[in-house]
Amino acid sequence: MIRFTVACVFAGLGAMLGDAHAESEPELPLTSPEVYDEVAAVVEAFGAYMTDLEGPKPDSLFDRNDPAPMYLAEEMPDWMLGWDKMDWYFHTPERNAVVEAMDYTPSNIRVRSLTEDLALATWFVWAEYKFTRGAPIGEHLRAQGLLRKTEDGWKFFYYSESPKSTMAYMTDLYEAMATPEFRARFGAPPKRQEFGVETGDGADLTPAV
Repeated sequence: MIRFTVACVFAGLGAMLGDAHAESEPELPLTSPEVYDEVAAVVEAFGAYMTDLEGPKPDSLFDRNDPAPMYLAEEMPDWMLGWDKMDWYFHTPERNAVVEAMDYTPSNIRVRSLTEDLALATWFVWAEYKFTRGAPIGEHLRAQGLLRKTEDGWKFFYYSESPKSTMAYMTDLYEAMATPEFRARFGAPPKRQEFGVETGDGADLTPAV
């Protein structure tokens, strides 16, 4: 019961911070609609490449002229630095063989121009996985990337993922245990819609217990 109370306190704090963030968020400076559309398209392509295990790999969206790209996936203890590590991560058959399926859905994409040819992008990720062993799983991440405008369009040279804290994930779990009908009584959307992901009609997001 103490753990549940702590979780509720963190949930309340998270809701307060989320409401304040939504009400006070300013316009991002220096980003034209054209830059936003171009950079957001690269983020969407990144998600599509992550999802299509047989198609182009996400590292094709990085600037090959950059001598030291940086990449941090959520499961990594440190950033990968350089093309040798990137090539290993995306192109090693033995490593990729353990992934049976993956859906990477970006949402809430924000873009901020840093210079005429540099941009910062941040977004939410709803990631779902099926490994060769185990049941399907899903999680909510935050991601960010730095992109450079090249002759071939905008390209990443830095990418990282930011998981939530364990307490935040536990709060999500408790909230997801509430049925959609109960949440609707208080004006709360189905859980995934909070992250900009549509659930579809009749989707059951209640965790199995």
